[in-house]
Amino acid sequence: RPALSRSIAKLERELGIPLFDRQGRSVTLNRNGRQFYARTARIIQEMEEARRDLLDAQNPQYGNVSFAFLKSLGVHFVPRLIRDFLRQYPRVSFQLYQNSTSVMIEQLMRGEVDFCLSSHTTFPPEIVWSQLWTEQVYVFVHKDHPLAQQRTVALGQIADERFIVLKQGYGSREIFDRLVASTGIQPHIAFEGEEVVGILGFVAANLGIALLPELAGIRVQDVVKLTLADYPCNRTIGLAWRKEAYLGAAAQRFR
Repeated sequence: RPALSRSIAKLERELGIPLFDRQGRSVTLNRNGRQFYARTARIIQEMEEARRDLLDAQNPQYGNVSFAFLKSLGVHFVPRLIRDFLRQYPRVSFQLYQNSTSVMIEQLMRGEVDFCLSSHTTFPPEIVWSQLWTEQVYVFVHKDHPLAQQRTVALGQIADERFIVLKQGYGSREIFDRLVASTGIQPHIAFEGEEVVGILGFVAANLGIALLPELAGIRVQDVVKLTLADYPCNRTIGLAWRKEAYLGAAAQRFR
C-alpha cells in the first residue's frame, strides 16, 4: 500500500538505516528490522498494559479476559464456567480460543492470552500451571467390537488394534504416546485428527479404537467405553499463565 510504503521509508530515513530487504515486490524484515521490532513491540505492549491498568482502576467491573482452552472442554465445562462468571460480572468480555496444548503455550509466551486451560505437560519456566482436576482415560470401541461386552480390558487385548488418535501437540496424544512407549507396544495408527468428536466419529464407524478421557456433554451413538484395567492412565487439567504477565482486574477475578 502506498501510504504504508511511505511510512516505512520515512521511518528508515529517520533511523538512518534500512529495516527491510526488498526483492521485487517482496519485502521482509532484515536483521536490523527484527531487532528494532523486538524492542518497539515491548514498548507498545507496555503502553497497552498501562492503558488497561488505568481503565481497570477506573471501572473495576469492566475488562477483558483472553482465554484459550482444549477443544474437548468447549462442550460442557468452559461454557458453564464463563456463564457462572458472567452472572457475577456481566460487563466483562471474553476473547476465546480453542487450540492444542502446544499452541496454547505459544499463545501464552507471545502474550496473546491471559490464561490457558490445558492438560499437564512440560511447561517453560516462565509459565505457572495450577492443577484443577484429574479425569480417567478410557478405551472407546464400536458397540460391535469383540471387546464391547466387557467392562474392562487389558492392554494386551488392544495392542494389535487400529488406533484413532489426536495429532501431536494435544495432551491426550501425549498420554497415548507415553503409554505405548512405556509398554513397548508398536501401535497401528489408522487416523490422526484434531477434534475429539471426529475421533469418536471414526470409532463409531468401526474404523478403530481410541484412548480418551470421558467427555462431559458428548454422546456418540454406537460407541462403548471400557476401563483399561492393568494400566490405568489419567489426564490432569490445570490453569496456566505467565509469571510476569500483566493481569487486569477482570482476569485476576477470573483466575
